[in-house]
Amino acid sequence: SFAGRLASKAGGSGSAGGHAALPAALWHAPADIVQQFRLAAEQRVANLHTCSERLLRCLPHSVPFEHRVALLRSWIRAKRESSQGVPVTKLVVRRTHIFEDGLVALAKVDWTSRFQVVFINAAGMREQGQDVGGLFKEFWEKLAETTFNPDYGLFRATESRLLYPSPDAMKYHEQANKLFEFLGLVIGKAIYEGIVVEPCFAPFFLAKLLGRHNSYYDLQTLDPSLFSNLQRLKSYEGSVADLCCSFVATGSDGEEVPLLPNGHNVVVTNENRFRYVYMLSDYKLNVELREGSAAFLSGFQRLLDDGWLRMFGEEELQQIISGSSTDGLDVDDLQKHTVYQNCGPKDRFSVDFFRALAALAPPKQIAVLRFVTSCSRTPLLGFSHLVPPFTLVKVQVRNDSERLPTASTCFNTLKLPTYSSWKVTKSKLEFAVDQGAGFELD
Repeated sequence: SFAGRLASKAGGSGSAGGHAALPAALWHAPADIVQQFRLAAEQRVANLHTCSERLLRCLPHSVPFEHRVALLRSWIRAKRESSQGVPVTKLVVRRTHIFEDGLVALAKVDWTSRFQVVFINAAGMREQGQDVGGLFKEFWEKLAETTFNPDYGLFRATESRLLYPSPDAMKYHEQANKLFEFLGLVIGKAIYEGIVVEPCFAPFFLAKLLGRHNSYYDLQTLDPSLFSNLQRLKSYEGSVADLCCSFVATGSDGEEVPLLPNGHNVVVTNENRFRYVYMLSDYKLNVELREGSAAFLSGFQRLLDDGWLRMFGEEELQQIISGSSTDGLDVDDLQKHTVYQNCGPKDRFSVDFFRALAALAPPKQIAVLRFVTSCSRTPLLGFSHLVPPFTLVKVQVRNDSERLPTASTCFNTLKLPTYSSWKVTKSKLEFAVDQGAGFELD
């Protein structure tokens, strides 16, 4: 059995202290088993063999992450192909009202359909450009960036600046649950379309999206101070009754909420303190956030089968949502998967471009990526998964001042003039992205 083979491989490899990370070869399934998952993804197998399905359910991390992502993508492709008869949905969106127009335009659409976006600029004019995916990606990234901003009142941020549904959302929005459902659809659609977006969620909330119930130790990712205080209470050696605590929780509005009937009059003692600790953490993690989380989940699962994502952990789900967490670009990976027009990968022109890109500060590298693809996140699993591929087009010019770099975001194409050196290329790229270019400069 695989479990026996795994045990025999791990048994002879211990580390002196027992804390060193094991090499992937020790906890990944043997190659012949992993090969079954690769073939299943390539052949778009809807139902895995019983043993493979059990392995994914019980030991999902024994299958490399990239193979599980490929399997997820194959299931989504199969669902998309079953919806091919659904008409394209055209969305007209003002750049100055991304959320409002998005909410209205998407209120009664079939979310499995392909969306085509037309932007209206600040002057009220329809922007030029055919949406073959680039404009939709840009719209979806901006929509997520706007709606998940804590200032909007639907989501809060932890001390680590990770997002979760605000328990106070009902105070600021009359139809908060509908908005949460809409936001769940936004993230679900991003995964469905293979788009990476900005929001980074708290681990305890990601666990909810994976169908897992939050428990006491999840509290440290929501409120580290409260968790630390409860840890001290659990090990307090004196009389807990002297601390004058009762079975109440302080709600997000500052009001006391009884955890038990007549909880105000039930004193926390040495005998019942563990019950208090777990009831308080349950209130903070589950009860207080129940409505917003349930509404978000209902939208999130409208496009994604609830069983598809359970083969991932919380950090892996975050990676699926927002891609790589690195600050800059993997320039070598981009260079490896670039398509060239009017030039070749070893031409001085191409070499100068990648040298200039590598010399940029990480935020500028991200700005270049957004300039060309309309998306500021590296694709999940790298640039080999960027569709269409990043394309570098050589544009002949007579001198360095004749033309700036331009982009066709629909096709992920950078049209780069033949500048005299990589340093000039670097400065021209910086200038172009700082101007907020797009179709307007093309």
